[in-house]
Amino acid sequence: PYISVTSLNTLIKYKLEGEADLRGLYVKGEISNWKTYRSGVFFDLKDENGSVISCLLWGNYASRLSFLPKDGDEVIAFGNITVYAARGRYSLQVFTLELFGLGASLLALENLKKKLAKDGLFDQARKRKIPSMPSTIGIIVGRNSAAESDLRRNILRRWPLTKILFFYAQVQGLDAPKSIIMALNKAEECEIDTLIVARGGGSSEDLSAFNDEALVRDFAKCPFPFISAVGHEIDFTLLDYVADLRVSTPTAAAEAATPNQIDVRNDLLSKEEELQESLLNKVRNDKEKLASLAKRQFFLNPASIYERNKEELKDKQDRLSRAITFYISSLLDKTKSYESRLKTINPDNIV
Repeated sequence: PYISVTSLNTLIKYKLEGEADLRGLYVKGEISNWKTYRSGVFFDLKDENGSVISCLLWGNYASRLSFLPKDGDEVIAFGNITVYAARGRYSLQVFTLELFGLGASLLALENLKKKLAKDGLFDQARKRKIPSMPSTIGIIVGRNSAAESDLRRNILRRWPLTKILFFYAQVQGLDAPKSIIMALNKAEECEIDTLIVARGGGSSEDLSAFNDEALVRDFAKCPFPFISAVGHEIDFTLLDYVADLRVSTPTAAAEAATPNQIDVRNDLLSKEEELQESLLNKVRNDKEKLASLAKRQFFLNPASIYERNKEELKDKQDRLSRAITFYISSLLDKTKSYESRLKTINPDNIV
């Protein structure tokens, strides 16, 4: 006896899709040939041995993914084996996809970054100016580390007047976030102008402590400006985004936190020269003004000015006396005129 191809494929479909071991599978592999259609997504999963399995992800499930998959992503796919009987092909029907390994860590880090940004922790308006001439600088750093010696040497070289307070912490490993937070709490008990958090370069795993959410939120509440000097130029952590200033090395942190004493000295000398020149110009201008005043008539012959003013005063007195005399004479004439008129109209004088 024989069976048709359709019957065989249908039997295989029934057997495979009904097999409990082929349902609810978690399959690890690398995405390739990712293609999106209106109905959903078709792609392959491959492993290091070159084995490949076809996968399908219907649109309603694809829309729920927490990331945008692409070729090369290493993922864990959850789904069931399904058979397309018409072609006799089996594939993995995927319900969820999750990034695996470093990809998953990067996704979690990106999601945390978005969360903290939404909470306003990275806003530019929160950034404070680093004091230009600090009296006291606090430093959170690993004990006996290269970063510690670099900061000590460069700060004292540039601005020896400043006081340095070290707050040692574990800057790598599972306990590092807690240790760094404890160091921050100790620093906040002191009078500090600027705080520096420093660590040398390393892998993303080495620097992961500085991506800890609790740590970043505590530093966002730091009462004084702080500089993040974690890793190298290419390394970025979430602490960098919440810091008032981010620099690439401990040496750069020392330069950002302190003035250069040579530059300050030269600036003071320049200002002293400017002040002296300004004073000399003031003295010269005042001398010229005095010389100009000394040439005026009042200073050359003050007696002549007195005599001239005396004569002008006497002339004005004479003119005033004449005016008063004339005014009084006019009043007398008017009075006599009024008396004459009164006599004329007096009834006793009428015949």
